Amino acid sequence: MARVKEQVNLEWVARLRLVVLRLGRRLRQNASAGLTPSQLSVLSSLDLHGPLSLGDLAAHEGVQPPSVTRMAGALEEAGLVRRSGSESDRRSVVVSLTAEGRRALDDLRRQRDAWLARRLSGLSPEQVAALEAALPVLEELLGERP
Repeated sequence: MARVKEQVNLEWVARLRLVVLRLGRRLRQNASAGLTPSQLSVLSSLDLHGPLSLGDLAAHEGVQPPSVTRMAGALEEAGLVRRSGSESDRRSVVVSLTAEGRRALDDLRRQRDAWLARRLSGLSPEQVAALEAALPVLEELLGERP
């Protein structure tokens, strides 16, 4: 932490943390399609990684297997995921996104993108350019640089 104090002002760090958290909260509140944040996270993981065993899905989500089993059950009831037996291990269950699940996720993403685009349209071109320039740095912070 001493090295961080030398490099950046911790008050600025706190402001950045708060802004990022609030922006994330507003994006989540804007549209949810009646799903919990955990359920949306499961759908996103399946979209990103493809079909996963319940154990692998639990690991990706950072939750215990019983929790992901309940979420998968609720999502299956809603027609958003499909559970099936693994071809390589009949004892294992694999969860995959259905066409309806993909549509729901795509719709939700479009709604959130539209909300953010409306907010960005109220900024000056210089402010938008500054955010665009900061995007690679934010991606680097997350370890998600394309």
